Amino acid sequence: MKREMAFEMSERALTFLSERPDELQRFLTASGLAPDELLAAHDDKAILAAVLGFVAADESLAKDFSESEGLKPGALLTACAVIDPHGSSAW
Repeated sequence: MKREMAFEMSERALTFLSERPDELQRFLTASGLAPDELLAAHDDKAILAAVLGFVAADESLAKDFSESEGLKPGALLTACAVIDPHGSSAW
């Protein structure tokens, strides 16, 4: 998977979270971002990587997102590894 495709997936993950207010709030709390900060920086690659990692870290969210996107098993984790190969993104 190419980085561009992985970041496209992370953008879709952000949209997915935005449709789930409780989960979006959990992400905001975990990241320390305010809603207006997320809105202003929605295309920031570090934030997109954090969104994808957040979704991937929650088994239920990962399953729901993968099913909604029609992703093959492992595609979400592959995208996380492409975006952050050393697992160094931390919020």
